[in-house]
Amino acid sequence: MNGGRSGRGGNGEEGEASGGMPLGKALEHLVELRRLGRAMALTGVAAVWSEVVGPEAALHMRPVSLDGGQLVVEVDHPSWATQAQLSASDVLGRLRQELGDEAPSSLAARVARPGRPRQL
Repeated sequence: MNGGRSGRGGNGEEGEASGGMPLGKALEHLVELRRLGRAMALTGVAAVWSEVVGPEAALHMRPVSLDGGQLVVEVDHPSWATQAQLSASDVLGRLRQELGDEAPSSLAARVARPGRPRQL
């Protein structure tokens, strides 16, 4: 016998490690930390974006997501998507100079849907 213990953890709660939090809560916490990290990294990119790409390009291209090292840039016209791809190497290099290890490693461009309000 196990001395009256339920066999499910230190205090009887299922999925709980000895002295820790339930597994489900720990996983939720890890997911939230990952989201926060991505949001902080994107904020860093947004803070230097106009300086990196120049004021005119910044009017037409904006960083919208950063996941797994890939920066997604939304553009207002297909010609700006082409420009983003052509200048990706330079943009990524400048972001590396500005952000160090937090800089994205790749860049993808997508054209905003017509009629969709631009978020700044």
